Amino acid sequence: MADFNHAFEVLKHLEFKDCEDALHRNEGEHGWTFMGIYQKAHPDADIWKELAKYQEIESDTKKLSRLLCNNAHAIQEVKNIYRQKYWNRAKLYDVQSQKIAEEIFVFGVNTGIENAIKKAQELVGVKVDGIVGPKTLKALNSFDVDLFDVGYDFEELKYYKELVRSDPKKFAKYEDGWVNRAKAV
Repeated sequence: MADFNHAFEVLKHLEFKDCEDALHRNEGEHGWTFMGIYQKAHPDADIWKELAKYQEIESDTKKLSRLLCNNAHAIQEVKNIYRQKYWNRAKLYDVQSQKIAEEIFVFGVNTGIENAIKKAQELVGVKVDGIVGPKTLKALNSFDVDLFDVGYDFEELKYYKELVRSDPKKFAKYEDGWVNRAKAV
């Protein structure tokens, strides 16, 4: 079965380059983002309590980022959010192929897990409802991994291109990163 910890390591390399940029503020957003977890979306996460403690002694964002990266509790909180909100919701723990699970997980983190599930369901030819049940799992587990990889990447790229086309001013700046992300997994 697919391993969450391995998928999390793949995601980490896509979400930030190193510990100095794991904590940042995204343009147009209010609040911090740490390892891809946005403060406004998860205001009660312990990450922000840990950050507040560090802010009492440090103001430099890069140093704060390194401190959080070395905080086992903060890292565990990040992992728990990803595991519960994305991995478990998509039942990726029951997917036999690590590759297929990672494709769905990484795309789901970026675009919403229901969207990622629907793209996978469409590709494997089952009812497209955004819910992973026995039929979806059976189809995912019997689908050719290489065909899934190529087909899912195509669907990801199509999704991103449509998003950019819908609002170029808002999304064009992200296109290269999204394309690289789709091809990386």
